[in-house]
Amino acid sequence: MTLSDIRDILSERDLKLSKSLGQNFLHDQNQVRRIVAAAEAGANDKILEIGPGLGPLTEALLESGAQVLAIEKDRRLFDFLQQKFAGASRLELMHADALDHLKTNRSWGGWKLVSNLPYSVGSSILVELAQAEHPPERLVATLQIEVTQRIAAEAGSKHYGILGLLLQLGYQSAGWFKIPPSCFFPEPDV
Repeated sequence: MTLSDIRDILSERDLKLSKSLGQNFLHDQNQVRRIVAAAEAGANDKILEIGPGLGPLTEALLESGAQVLAIEKDRRLFDFLQQKFAGASRLELMHADALDHLKTNRSWGGWKLVSNLPYSVGSSILVELAQAEHPPERLVATLQIEVTQRIAAEAGSKHYGILGLLLQLGYQSAGWFKIPPSCFFPEPDV
């Protein structure tokens, strides 16, 4: 999905993006491929995607052969995704608040999180998943640089806190790469 595709879809459907929902859509297909590669997504994987937006990452995950559960809070985007992916047998779309869903669904063993997480709830989602009864085996997420610094921080450093502690207990931080703001629409301020 290109930047012009995103603009066309938003214009045709008269969709205004919500800053409160952290809606910044990744449109650079090279970055989408890098995310799927980092996840090592394949035919035997169950993928949790939170905030699929207009679906470019969802599409790439489905092309990998993975089974995808995509949770979208914005009803307008959910309706668009239902139309776009009608007949996609390996996709389950859910219209829900992902954070609420994660608080009541605590078993993600055998799953991978692969997501361009909404900026407004990225940290909270990672905390919920890290504290799950059976957490996902891998977390691959697009996050603000400040959040990644907190995740990778060592004990005693100024960035160290509960987020880093919880994630470091169950995961090893590795393989991150920086995605320029120009790869998103609208470009994030962070």
